[in-house]
Formats: sequence, structure tokens, C-alpha cells
Amino acid sequence: MLSGCATQAPPTSSNNIQTVAPEQRAAHLLKNKKWQLRGKIAFIQKRPDKQDKRESASIFWQVDESESTQTLDLTSYLGINVLHLSSMQGEHFLNVDGEEYHSNNLSQLIYSLTGLTLPTEALNFWLKGLPYQTDDQVVLSTNTQLPASMTSNYHNASWHISYDKYKVFNQLPMATKFTIKKDGLLIKISIKQWTFTDKSS
Repeated sequence: MLSGCATQAPPTSSNNIQTVAPEQRAAHLLKNKKWQLRGKIAFIQKRPDKQDKRESASIFWQVDESESTQTLDLTSYLGINVLHLSSMQGEHFLNVDGEEYHSNNLSQLIYSLTGLTLPTEALNFWLKGLPYQTDDQVVLSTNTQLPASMTSNYHNASWHISYDKYKVFNQLPMATKFTIKKDGLLIKISIKQWTFTDKSS
């Protein structure tokens, strides 16, 4: 189970990141419509009277917001692709175990096939430290003015996101460690590489 075009500058340690105005950082991220990331993702689902359900995978996610397209691959530690997602204009095609499924409700589709909650629409914003809803609450680091945590509402549930280990990619400070919590679900994400490829930005 779920177990570029741009020149890449060397990542910079969070200890060396200069203070960035939140508005300036958000403006840069909103201009970058084409981006991708590589890393690892783990799901830990607490189950009453049962052993916790744990799943992990490598993740590759590529998004073009200007064209409303994305591809997402989750790969096992053996290098086997266990989930391939392709989306275009709100239509989602998911390939799991050699079978393809289609829906315009991505979160429901992923849950029905895997039993896991992956808040993909909100993750697009959360991973960049941007609010998904206008009433989301973002707490900034007093030292760097970068997001330290966020409380967000997604599908009528409250989610808490924690940010850690910022590095600079393409002149943008981006978190590389995330802890995302909702009720008994814990999602951990570790990002090795952010890439922004929108030349217009």
C-alpha cells in the first residue's frame, strides 16, 4: 500500500535563513504556479483496541496550478509504484494495483481505495505554509517570521500542521519536515527537494 526546468541552488540550513517578510514570501509562492517535490510520507492511524495502522512511501508530486493539472506517485521502499494519480481540470484518475479509477472527488476516491485520509486539496497550500481557508490560523516563528504551525479547517474537521527544518530552494525558504494531525490520524512528511519551474515568476 501507500507505503525541472529551474536551476537548483544548494539547499541552505535553517540556521542560515534570513528573516523574510511573510507577505513577500507568500507573494513569491503564489506566483510560482509550477512546482514539484520529492520526499517521504508516513500515515499513522490510531485504532481503538487495535494496533496502530502504519503506512509509508516515497512521494513525488508535480503540480501546474495554471493548468489545473497534477501527478502524484507513491512508491514502496522496494521501488514499486503503489499509487499513481493524474488530475486535469478537476477530473482525477487513480491507478492502484494495476486498476484505474476515476472521480471528481479526490479525497473520497483515495479513502475508498486505501482507507487513508489524504487532504490533497489543502496540502497544496499547507506544505507551502499558506492558509487553505481565510480563517486558518498561522503561527509565525519569532526568529524567522516563517510558519511554525497552522490550524486549518478541511472537510468540516480541524487539522493541525507543524513546520520544521526550513531550507532555501530557488531562493524560497521552504519547510522540509511536517507533522499533520487530525483526531487519530498522524501524517508525517519529509521533503528532500522542492523545485519551482514557473519561469514567469
